[in-house]
Amino acid sequence: MKKSLLIAIIFLLGGCSTKFTYNNLDWMVHWYIDDYVSLSDNQEAVFDEYFANWQNWHRNEELEKYTAHLKALKADLERDQLTAAQIEKHLTDSRQHWERVRDHVSPELARLALELTDKQVDSLFAELAEENDEIRESIEKFSEKSAAEQLEQRLDDAEDSVSDFIGRLNDDQVTIIERYVGEFGSTRKLWLKYREEFQQAARTMIDGRASNPNFVVDFVALMTHPDKFRSEAYVQLQQQNTKVYSRMAEELFYTLNNKQKRKLISKIDDMIDDFEYLMSND
Repeated sequence: MKKSLLIAIIFLLGGCSTKFTYNNLDWMVHWYIDDYVSLSDNQEAVFDEYFANWQNWHRNEELEKYTAHLKALKADLERDQLTAAQIEKHLTDSRQHWERVRDHVSPELARLALELTDKQVDSLFAELAEENDEIRESIEKFSEKSAAEQLEQRLDDAEDSVSDFIGRLNDDQVTIIERYVGEFGSTRKLWLKYREEFQQAARTMIDGRASNPNFVVDFVALMTHPDKFRSEAYVQLQQQNTKVYSRMAEELFYTLNNKQKRKLISKIDDMIDDFEYLMSND
């Protein structure tokens, strides 16, 4: 299920400030990449040039869209009119933010993939396979719990996530979450199947890169159309969960007291301030 009331909308909230994280992504991303593959000096230089261009594009074009979205969300909250349909629209807009980034970086990622050595490809997909095994183990461990234990864990997770944004929950809010949490269907097994099938398609395409003159075009098409690997059952369950979540979020919204509402709006204001600062200080 969605992790919290508006987690898909409020971006980059974490232990570090948004400004610090954003301005240091260039070296943070190297830590992430190093977990999967060791780039040569030349590959690293090419990646650094690509990344600088991506971040410049993102700062100049995307942050303004994030800010506008957050201001629209804030306006909905302040009007005390937030319906399930509006929440679904905000979630759709949030996904589109990610899709624009994915589509923008895919051509250069394809060029980078073209230059990987066989050893690097093996390293990359070995790490991904290890991650998949860890995910599978987590799913199996959860499935070994009783139905009551599973429901309790999901309830605890949902309550913790919502309280992160609005503060301590009152009894009515806990009751609402308890009523809805059982309606969410688990997508983890279907998500893992999708993830593995997408990765296998990428591996097959990369393995044939040397003999495919259209590799970059084909790989971009793969990267920008991953949904074709989602099963019909997965898509339907995602859509069902989105609708359940939106109804729950609407009902929760109308139970917020003034303190909870101020906390939620304050978080949004902080994000708006950070994005506006980043837009004017490159």
